[in-house]
Parts: sequence; structure tokens; C-alpha cells
Amino acid sequence: MRKYVIAIALAAAFYIDTVLFGVCGSPVFWPNTVLAVIAALSVMGGAAPFAAVGIGIGFVIDVVYNKYIGLTSLSLLIAALAGGAFYNKFYADNVIVPAGVAAVAYTVKEHILLFTLLISGGNLSSYFMLLLTHILPSAVLTGGENKNKAAKGRERTEKTG
Repeated sequence: MRKYVIAIALAAAFYIDTVLFGVCGSPVFWPNTVLAVIAALSVMGGAAPFAAVGIGIGFVIDVVYNKYIGLTSLSLLIAALAGGAFYNKFYADNVIVPAGVAAVAYTVKEHILLFTLLISGGNLSSYFMLLLTHILPSAVLTGGENKNKAAKGRERTEKTG
């Protein structure tokens, strides 16, 4: 049963990131749901299995939607490794750790993308404006979304258990 729930969560996150946000347009900032789910699952289940899943999903996202192959895979790998560092170190009902891991991993992901832009000859007018208007709000949304998912999962466990 647990494998099905994990597969459904990853499929829903993939759908939200790729299709739903694609249809709604491209706002200035939005949460990265796949990264949030990978970070939360790696805190819950360890780094290795969800790093492999993150690399696979990231590769699919890169091939279908992105210009550079491997950047999303790398960011999901970083999220899984960061979350796996906290595996078996905190209680399962702690929602702050997965939220913090997701927010920090999103910030690292955006800086990797920014570095790639600069290496490929892109122009950046203001780093601090980008940081304040895109990177930090999106990181907060990613971490907050992760916190809400973990709290809802805990409520379901308390009702059934």
C-alpha cells in the first residue's frame, strides 16, 4: 500500500509541476512540487531510493520540458541527499525538517540554474532583485507546501491509528 501512495504522490506532483502550472501560465514564482515530495520522502525513507527516483523523474522533466538535460535531475538528487541526511534523526511527525530541506534545496536548485545561465552567456541585470522577487518566495512556497502535506498526512495517521 505504501508504494502505491508514494507513486500517486509523485505522479500528482509531476502533473502539478508540468501540466497544471503549464496551463495556468508562468507566474513569477510557484512551488516546485516534485522537489518538495522528493525531499519529504527522503526524510521519511532514506536518500538512496528517492535519489534514484528523483534522477529518473528529473530526467523525464528535462527531456520533455527543459533546454538543459540534467539540471532538474541534479536538483532532485540534491534534495534527496539533503533529506536523507535527516533520515532516522527526527520523529516522523516533525514537519519542519522536510519543509526546511525542500526550501533550501529549491534555493540551491535556483542558484545552479543561475550559474548555468551565466556560464552559457546569459545576462543578469540584478541578482538581489531576482533573489527577492523569485528565488526566496518560491523557496518559501515549496517549503510551506511540504509542511502542509506532512501535516495532512499526520492528521490522517492519527484518525486511522
